[in-house]
Amino acid sequence: MSSNRPRYGFDRYSSVRIAYGPSFAPDGKTVSFISDITGVPQAWILDFATGRIDQLTLFNDRVSSAVFSPIGKNLAFSMDPGGGERHQIWALNMENLAARKLTVGDEWIRVFGSFSPEGDRICYASNERDEKFFDIYISALADGEKTLVYQNDATNYPLDWVDKDRMLFTRANTNLDNDLYLLWPDTSETAHLTQHSGEASFDYAGHAKDMNTLYVLTDKDREFLQPATIDVGTGHLDYLIEEDWDAIGARISPDNRVLAYFRNVDGASRLHIYDLQKKHDSLVDGLPLGSYESPVVAGHNLMDWSPDSRHLIFSLQGPRHNLNLWLYDTEDQSVRQATFVPTAAIPPSNLVEPEGLRFPSFDDLIIPVWAYRPANGRGPLPTVVFVHGGPESQETARFNIIVQYLVNRGFLVLAPNVRGSTGYGKKGVHLDDVEKRLDSVRDLEHLVKWGVGKGLAKRDRVGIVGGSYGGFMVLSALTEYPDLWAAGVDLVGIANFETFLENTARWRRHLREAEYGSLEKDRELFKRISPIHHVEKIQAPLLVIHGANDPRVPIGEAEQMVERLKALGRHVEFLRFEDEGHGIAKIPNRIKAYTTIGDFLERTLLGAEKPAPKA
Repeated sequence: MSSNRPRYGFDRYSSVRIAYGPSFAPDGKTVSFISDITGVPQAWILDFATGRIDQLTLFNDRVSSAVFSPIGKNLAFSMDPGGGERHQIWALNMENLAARKLTVGDEWIRVFGSFSPEGDRICYASNERDEKFFDIYISALADGEKTLVYQNDATNYPLDWVDKDRMLFTRANTNLDNDLYLLWPDTSETAHLTQHSGEASFDYAGHAKDMNTLYVLTDKDREFLQPATIDVGTGHLDYLIEEDWDAIGARISPDNRVLAYFRNVDGASRLHIYDLQKKHDSLVDGLPLGSYESPVVAGHNLMDWSPDSRHLIFSLQGPRHNLNLWLYDTEDQSVRQATFVPTAAIPPSNLVEPEGLRFPSFDDLIIPVWAYRPANGRGPLPTVVFVHGGPESQETARFNIIVQYLVNRGFLVLAPNVRGSTGYGKKGVHLDDVEKRLDSVRDLEHLVKWGVGKGLAKRDRVGIVGGSYGGFMVLSALTEYPDLWAAGVDLVGIANFETFLENTARWRRHLREAEYGSLEKDRELFKRISPIHHVEKIQAPLLVIHGANDPRVPIGEAEQMVERLKALGRHVEFLRFEDEGHGIAKIPNRIKAYTTIGDFLERTLLGAEKPAPKA
């Protein structure tokens, strides 16, 4: 790395802030959004006339979403007490800024749906009746009185209160298959709008003013998600446009003239505007290479239209651009950045834009990989393979402070989208299901050998880092191909599929079994592929990081791996956070965790000698 290029600690990277989750006020003059400017995500407000931003909520717990009521009197926001992912719903009075909790019982999860058209009630999902299932409730803002309006042993989330008599809700069958229903809350009667066979996703994008038409993104009988309309009366579906990449994050304008959506082209998001009258699709110019994704919960706006349909506000990030709000003007087709939250004075010139490369795997499947090369880095370099979680996820052209930090410390970072990643078609996402689980790990073997052969990666100086399901990939890579790796870092990863499925939150189990296999049918498979049963093969030093309150991948996954490695006398380091859940959220903890990761990788991949095992 060039000597005149400054090196920053993770405390600086962790001070880069983000803004996302916009919601227009009914007058169109202000927009609420979520930002972690104070260190904890809270609700903020942007005044378009002055460009000024102000903080609305003042809590120590993270606010995950905020939505204006149709009359602008209240802001409904969700908050996550203690980081345990059990979101609760509050209302903020916009006149006196007094906050009031609307849901009772922090042990249950509440997912906000929408306001009633009159703005005096909200609908939401809750698993308070049975931890495994989500029913739909209505709560009055005046007194907080709640009413159960739909009970069903499934995962149901309200999407929109479409008129005074009807709601629209989604039912998640798996993580990749859902259905849309109309609900009459007074009678609990429903109408199924998305009859289909096989697997299909239906992402709601809005409805026509007369409620005769729904706008969705769907992959029904298709490989990729595409914009489409559904006739509410007949259920008939028409595709508006079709391309060989997924459409994501769509929203219809209030005047029903245009549909805005992003096209995910090989992990990079491109904004499109589809004119429903002219049946014309156009690509919006002027946006950086980036990714349209936000850390939000179900039932939250990812983009929003102004009430007059002139402006579209959305969040966008890129490798050299932190997550901010951007504004598109339909009159002059201009686009501009609307918020400029702090970047901790890291100059854009010190941030690396990746190169999109591809390599062939064992069966000649072509695998995409983002290559982040240190500035002026030449020849084979010490390398970190960065594996995304999910597994139904994708490594995109995003602002990844962990990757940028590692590149700043002198590592080449290779971030692949192994088989099973989303974004490459319906068939592609199933290439790692159940008995094919280790095929994706085999992709990592071929990535390393390709990287070394191309003169990118330095042989014997390759480490691997991953979180959640990516943590499983780390552990599995270390056990399946122990000779390839000089170090591994497992963050909140799965060590044993049996214990993971037995102990994960009850509402998640059936959704995860659709991907991994079931406890009832696949225990022998789990024994064969779980890293905990092959731990004696691990040769590389391993750093394990986990939160004690993790509801998704319980802390026991880390503890059993660390215990086994210590018993074998292997080099293992364990960083346990008593006040964290699935991932490291608190700033001091993040600084400690990722500084430890940087130091660990520097010792093991850049050091002249391998460190001695710890007792």
